[in-house]
Amino acid sequence: MKASRLVLITALLLAPAVGIRAGEILSPEASLPSTGNRDAYDPGAAFGKDVFLVAWQSGNLGEGDLREGMKYIGDLVACRVGKSGKVLDAKPFVVSGAPDLQERPRIAFGGGVFLVVWQDLRNEKDWDVYAARVTPEGKVLDADGILVAGGAHNQAVPELAWDGKNFQVVWQDFRCGNRYEVYGARVSSAGKVLEPGGRLFVTAKKPYSRFNPVVAAIPGGGKSLLFWYGLHNNRKVPLSGSHLVVDGKVAANPAFTNPTYRKSPGGQYGQFPSSLSAGPKGYFAAWTTGIRYSRGGALNDAHAAMFKPDGKLGKLLHLLPKSGNLRRHPRVRNSRSAWDGKSFVVAWDQRFGQATRGKLKWDVEVVFTARVSDDGTPGAPVQVSGAPGSPAIKPAVASDGAGTTLIAYELHPATGKEPIKIAFRMLKK
Repeated sequence: MKASRLVLITALLLAPAVGIRAGEILSPEASLPSTGNRDAYDPGAAFGKDVFLVAWQSGNLGEGDLREGMKYIGDLVACRVGKSGKVLDAKPFVVSGAPDLQERPRIAFGGGVFLVVWQDLRNEKDWDVYAARVTPEGKVLDADGILVAGGAHNQAVPELAWDGKNFQVVWQDFRCGNRYEVYGARVSSAGKVLEPGGRLFVTAKKPYSRFNPVVAAIPGGGKSLLFWYGLHNNRKVPLSGSHLVVDGKVAANPAFTNPTYRKSPGGQYGQFPSSLSAGPKGYFAAWTTGIRYSRGGALNDAHAAMFKPDGKLGKLLHLLPKSGNLRRHPRVRNSRSAWDGKSFVVAWDQRFGQATRGKLKWDVEVVFTARVSDDGTPGAPVQVSGAPGSPAIKPAVASDGAGTTLIAYELHPATGKEPIKIAFRMLKK
């Protein structure tokens, strides 16, 4: 092993645990059980009634002769984790084993149940949005899911929040055939879709897309905040906006819009994907940075923002320090966050340095976490997982709201003989 690679491993694994409050620890890394020898992808997580629920896509390509076409077997499975970090299920239970692919689960808790939503390819031609309720005891109440939105073209990348009355689900929708629009529907804790097929939330007069919606709710009242991205004109200039949603209806006028070419959120280099979470005083949004357009490198734009309870933009912020090793690798990706009772806990992955073996070089992919106060002050990032030869990506974050937070992520093995697993660590007192 080259000395440079040893130095990088040491720098990554022995990074000081700054940014964690006094008396807190990150528990040792643990893995959730796999389904057979299948790879595990893209976890979602939520907390409710003293347990964390983690769901993920289990498997991708199915067995068969590739000359006869691709065959997929991506089921949705889940496990529960206790507040102590103990895995409560000896093997994953199936949320949906429908044909073809079930991908990108997102989870919220409310009305005594978890609701898991995902994009589904069981019709073998385009994506639909499905959902299923899961009890805190691990019982799936809607085997293989209930259809939230289907029909022509794609209904995809759903997100959701419990608004105090119902689950508010949002997604990007191509049913009109020439652009993506934002749709939403409420699902009750009894499993009833209150707006079957969905209700149009955000569109444009001209065929410019609105996409990647995310939603969060300050507890109670049937209210939530919708945040979305879009295209401003035929030069593909990006923009973003936010709307208040009340009892399943979106406000006619946006609380915030930003059509400015190079300023966050929604600037040229800060876009898909994004996340949104709610605290008692407002909302915290975070997004992927460093999307390249045309020639040259991407701008080091802001990574996150605070939104006021009325949905208006509060404060832009950077999750990474202005100097040091992290600042030399500023591309934040796949951010997720949750309110832990005193601050927002946000996690993301990024390329952090390079590993080498002989003439080979590759980027090291690492998951970091940091705290952000309710006034928008970020703490120092702390490494969660990831090392040369064993990347960690796509974190999910869930908290009990009282100081215990679970951070789950894809952990890729050092060799191809082992499957990709979902690993996690607990940030707790």
